Amino acid sequence: ALPLAAALPLAAPAHADDAPAPRTVKLASFDGVRITTNFFPARGLAAGAKAPTVLLGHGWGGRAETDPAKGQLALLTSAGYNVVTWNARGFGSEGAANVDTPAVEGRDVMKIIDWTAAQPEAALDRPGDPRLGMAGGSYGGGIQLVAAGMDRRVDVITPTIAFQSVERSLYRDEVYRAGWGTLLCLGGVVNGNRVAGKVLEGCASGALTGTLSPSVQKWFMQAGAGALVDRIRVPTLVMQGTVDTLFTLREGLSFYRPIKAHGAPVKMIWFCGGHGTCSTKPGTSDHLAKATLAWLARYLKRDASVDTGAGFEYIDQDGVYRTAASYPAPADAPLRASGKGHLNLSPLDNSGTAQVAQPAKNALTVAIPSPKADGQAVGVPHLRVTYQGRALHARTAVYAQIVDLDTGLVVGNQATPLPITLDGRRRTVDRDLEAVSWKVGPGHRLALQITPGTALFTSQKALGWMDAAKVALTVPTVRPGAVADY
Repeated sequence: ALPLAAALPLAAPAHADDAPAPRTVKLASFDGVRITTNFFPARGLAAGAKAPTVLLGHGWGGRAETDPAKGQLALLTSAGYNVVTWNARGFGSEGAANVDTPAVEGRDVMKIIDWTAAQPEAALDRPGDPRLGMAGGSYGGGIQLVAAGMDRRVDVITPTIAFQSVERSLYRDEVYRAGWGTLLCLGGVVNGNRVAGKVLEGCASGALTGTLSPSVQKWFMQAGAGALVDRIRVPTLVMQGTVDTLFTLREGLSFYRPIKAHGAPVKMIWFCGGHGTCSTKPGTSDHLAKATLAWLARYLKRDASVDTGAGFEYIDQDGVYRTAASYPAPADAPLRASGKGHLNLSPLDNSGTAQVAQPAKNALTVAIPSPKADGQAVGVPHLRVTYQGRALHARTAVYAQIVDLDTGLVVGNQATPLPITLDGRRRTVDRDLEAVSWKVGPGHRLALQITPGTALFTSQKALGWMDAAKVALTVPTVRPGAVADY
């Protein structure tokens, strides 16, 4: 455990014969950087009593929760957990943010766990090993995957709108996610925030050229849990947003699948929210809170009587959560579409906003036949396009999105880059699209759009044309499962 001398108290801890009190310390991390760390005892915890502890992380550019009457801090302490919050380095603590890099922020959390184990209110599994869960979203979700992969003392995690790979999320197929990139870069430098030099370098090149240099790309490959997810063996509740256009449903699947494959208890919830805008009915406002408390009660308090519900829950555009035993849900007949067409490309082409894909005026459009019975489009669509064309700046990308023609919405607000080369040769691009969760039925009109530009990504650089000789799309569907209930 960390020597107490390494923690500089800002508020004196309670005496042993007093009721436990909140306290704040500046905790020296592995490199001497001091991390502002807060301890909040479980509500109503008696003097001398102990409780499990939850580490609650905050979002990118934010600060730790410190008001025990609000937010997740109130939710967790009132449910009988001690809660530790902290200002991540560069965000209210010393140092600079390295984007949840295991060698930096991961080691910070290990020091926080050392310190937590020394707190008199913390229940221990063994000396130096607190009974410990983690909660938090976005940046505070990514660090859970890092910590659980590095430190066996983490017993339960509940990552929300989290990420395994920063590089993949911002630069899949070397197409820069400019909409969110700009917002994240701004959040990294306002309010006294400080980020690592490679982050600033990436922000500059992404904004100016829509690319990341090989050295910046390599640096970002080290940010996030990466291969550490293969070491996670603890109960994991994954909560990912259907309209999250930064850390998408597919990003959630990237860590759900290996955790499930290694045999840990795992549950996944797809909800309408995250980094983006819920343009449809959001469902009940307390659904995720109830799911989180049930998960922690079952696996952190180790109360075997608690029912955590089905292993997979997915929301549709009516705000209804349906269930399956796990992901993928049992398959029904997929929706299949095929077609062909011509598309002109220009730097003037654009559609949607920095966070939300919207129907494009200039697009190659292929109708998606309706199913014969009511169902749910749930899972990862697949698209194959055989094409040829010519353009100035021949190596470029176009973007695929599924549009609900009855509502005028892009399903999930998502667009997926399709890297193409327009040099006159016949070529094929074969890609998974962002995952969907959408109710479908007879007469329901959906269409695939392939468009030259979306504000989610860097602007179109090419000037030219593309002929698609064959477009083939497959959208997985499932029969509607039972409605989720807590």
